[in-house]
Amino acid sequence: MTMDRHVTIIVSDLETHPSMPRLMQSIARQSTGLERVEIIVAGNGTHPESAPSAWRAITGIDAVTLIALDNTVPPALARNEAVRAARGDLLLFLRPDYRLDPKYLTTALPLFTENPDVDVMYPDYIRLAPKRASAGRPGMIQLPDFDERLLQVQNIIGPAVMIRRTAWDETVGFRDNTIYRDWDLWVQMAVAGRVFFHVNYPLASCEHAKVTFRERAEDGRCKAMLVINNQSFFHMQTIRWALSYLRGESWAQAFGFMTVPGPMDVTRMVQEHAMRKMGADVLAREAIRQFETAPQNVEARR
Repeated sequence: MTMDRHVTIIVSDLETHPSMPRLMQSIARQSTGLERVEIIVAGNGTHPESAPSAWRAITGIDAVTLIALDNTVPPALARNEAVRAARGDLLLFLRPDYRLDPKYLTTALPLFTENPDVDVMYPDYIRLAPKRASAGRPGMIQLPDFDERLLQVQNIIGPAVMIRRTAWDETVGFRDNTIYRDWDLWVQMAVAGRVFFHVNYPLASCEHAKVTFRERAEDGRCKAMLVINNQSFFHMQTIRWALSYLRGESWAQAFGFMTVPGPMDVTRMVQEHAMRKMGADVLAREAIRQFETAPQNVEARR
């Protein structure tokens, strides 16, 4: 099937982010390739009817569509709905707070044309500190070249990732049972044997978002769901940890934030729990012995 658009840019804007015009301006500044682009914005139903016209005026792209979704639709399903409406054979997922370097399309389009084996392209990026931020310094983030062993531990893929539609079609799309929906998708593609290519240049920028209390509280469960979703990608010990964590077993701890424990980490977790338990039992027995042998207690039993 031949696509009539080569690139579909999908923007998830379920919170009507004020940075949307600046994102559209960064798209408009692309040095080439805009004639092969369509834009689909997944919104929550609060965007004015004039929004697509404004975005068309900013970008100079006629093919700009707003998909208005119910405000109860989770982000994962909103993106999936946008993909179903996409006509491009290359998909680029963005958020309103992202910005594209003017050379993004100039770099990406030849890369996919000249390397038919490449399925996923991810670039380095610039991290921007939001206004009035008390944490998070701006700077360039240099990502590692793709390695499945690294992806088993952390999400090593940054923002503004472009993928082939054929690679997307071999996945179940974004899942809504984990907040790590992007990481989950990259794992799905790795399991499918898709080829990742790292561009050693900052082709995008994004704001450094402060981690919320909810994100920290749900970190363990969401990592466990990531593992359960993709069991063939992880070591059996890690799967054991994920199942035990979801069951609430006391030895299975959440581990480091946004970091999945490897087999040695899980083994250490089990051993440390066993030692703590043994120590508690010894202390409990010693307390009982001291209580029973205390003179006042001995005298009371006579």
